[in-house]
Amino acid sequence: MACLDIARPYADFPEYGLGSADELEELVREIRTLGRRAVALRADVSSWDEVHRAVAEAHGTLGHIDICCNVAGGSGFGMGSAPLLQLTEREWDRVLDVNLKGSWIVARACAERMVDRGSGGRIVNVSSQGGKRGFPTMGAYCAAKAGVILLTQVLAIELAPYGITVNAVCPGTVDTDLLQKNLAMEHVAAGMGAEFQQWITREIPLGRLESADDVASAIAFLASDDAAYITGEALNVSGGQTMV
Repeated sequence: MACLDIARPYADFPEYGLGSADELEELVREIRTLGRRAVALRADVSSWDEVHRAVAEAHGTLGHIDICCNVAGGSGFGMGSAPLLQLTEREWDRVLDVNLKGSWIVARACAERMVDRGSGGRIVNVSSQGGKRGFPTMGAYCAAKAGVILLTQVLAIELAPYGITVNAVCPGTVDTDLLQKNLAMEHVAAGMGAEFQQWITREIPLGRLESADDVASAIAFLASDDAAYITGEALNVSGGQTMV
């Protein structure tokens, strides 16, 4: 298993919540205690050279690449979350670079290895419910995640002859450190101010915020043999918050 640290794309935005290199190394140690091989690599997912260098190193260290999960992404205040008439070009570009361009570069670099090996593979991209419907103040993010869905469909068609499936998951409102730190972002998007819990109850049929494990389980399914005949799909994982 190769873990790609994507902290650097947001290095210019210190207010944006990120995992640390120490957390990544801890994950690698945890995987290794299970008797599995793992390596942690650092790259800016929006950089062609850095991604290809990291994928080549992962391939050389682990022998081959069977599964690619594109999880890098996000947006927040000061980093692409603003009314479109107030959004700066720099923020727009960064959100598209990380969420959309980065997904393409990583998927391409991994797919090339899968095609060369000739034994198929799985690619799972993380889009968002924001890729299926618009949310105020999140225009750049919604545009990028909508692009991820269509990118997924095109890759699914083009890579099907090689036995490679390509799917996407579309999470809803996920309870992460970023959400807890910038809870106002969800308040503004929902227009509910301090009545956030009431908003959750009303807007999410299952009545709770989504966990990271909820997303991970959907990714694991699409990467498994159980999903061998599923490709080109954008699976909602939102507790019913989005049903389109």
